[in-house]
Amino acid sequence: MSSGGIGGKELAGGNVSGRIPELDGLRGLAILLVILCHYVGNPDHAPLGYFVHRYLLSFTVGWSGVDLFFVLSGFLIGGILLDARDTPHYFRAFYMRRVFRILPIYYLWTILFAATVIAALVFFPGRLGISSSDLLRVPVQLLFLQNIFIGMPHFTWSWFVVTWSLAIEEQFYLLAPPLIRFLSLRRLVIALAATVVLAPVLRFMLFRYWAPGTYLCAYLMPCRADSLSCGMLLAVAWRDARFREFIRGHAALLQRVLFAGFLGVGGLLWWLVHPINAVTVTIGYTWLALFYSVLLLTVVSQPAGPLAAAMRRPFLAWLGGISYCVYLLHDAFNFFAHGIFLHAEPRLYTLSQLAVSVFALLTTLGAASLSWRFFEKPLIRRGHSYSYEEDAAQARQLSNRRIA
Repeated sequence: MSSGGIGGKELAGGNVSGRIPELDGLRGLAILLVILCHYVGNPDHAPLGYFVHRYLLSFTVGWSGVDLFFVLSGFLIGGILLDARDTPHYFRAFYMRRVFRILPIYYLWTILFAATVIAALVFFPGRLGISSSDLLRVPVQLLFLQNIFIGMPHFTWSWFVVTWSLAIEEQFYLLAPPLIRFLSLRRLVIALAATVVLAPVLRFMLFRYWAPGTYLCAYLMPCRADSLSCGMLLAVAWRDARFREFIRGHAALLQRVLFAGFLGVGGLLWWLVHPINAVTVTIGYTWLALFYSVLLLTVVSQPAGPLAAAMRRPFLAWLGGISYCVYLLHDAFNFFAHGIFLHAEPRLYTLSQLAVSVFALLTTLGAASLSWRFFEKPLIRRGHSYSYEEDAAQARQLSNRRIA
């Protein structure tokens, strides 16, 4: 998932127009949950026995880390846009910064897929389960339509399965800037609240009547817009001094609400482990959106509290920093490592299988660290040369003209 900073007036702990370090930790928690889902919950571990199998299967709920990413994205991107809504280069600066943050590594991953398929067709024709039809996926991925056109051959699925959420993010980036720019704050809040209410209705209609037996109820952007909208609503509220004062003055109440939300997740666990069902697509996704919103609010409003301290742990902050590349690579690396070394899909009931999974994870983290240092971080700096205000060069020219 993508990452971003946040501007603003007064942020957590009095931080002004700066980065909230705890949010890096929340992003690290989100990718850690996703990793646990794909590396622990999803692989076959039935031979370990009923109770161990059911315990490990519970880690499948880690897919909800994607919902935490969505809430964070709504809060971060919504906050940036709210603070910049009246600036002269609002659209150009936002979209150029997103282009430099999102597209290079994603397009590189897609091009590498095309090169791999072509090489397999030339050197290993009829083998490896790869055919020319895999190449038809490339334009779908380049246009971020993978959450609409879901079906893929097995090899392509292994490579791109996690990218449905990136398509949701990109579609969100197309809609959020004009909404924030042109709607009054009151109308924006009404639109976001309506989205939170209507998203579960839309999911249910797709699940039961319009597209039964598909993943559209989970993968379409409007179906997951309640999480994004919750984050944006928090961004709006957090810029109100009265709201911040109320939240900081009722820390114990917020903690109780968070605990109740956690208990609710536990109560929904059976359905969340099997995410395409009537309960999850109606109550489950929205409950997760609200729970993660309260978690985010607790962390940013109580910087001296234990949750905020946990989110500042160096490991989570580091993992959050490289989370975009980790998210893009981790599932494919696990699939291919098990396929190469053990000639099977990921399983987790022998030491050799565990060793291969650990190898895949360490390889993912290593590749993501290198990508962040030598590829992504320099590109982000380049993207931030696009200012929401007047360009420095333009400002100097205007100043010189006035002096002349």
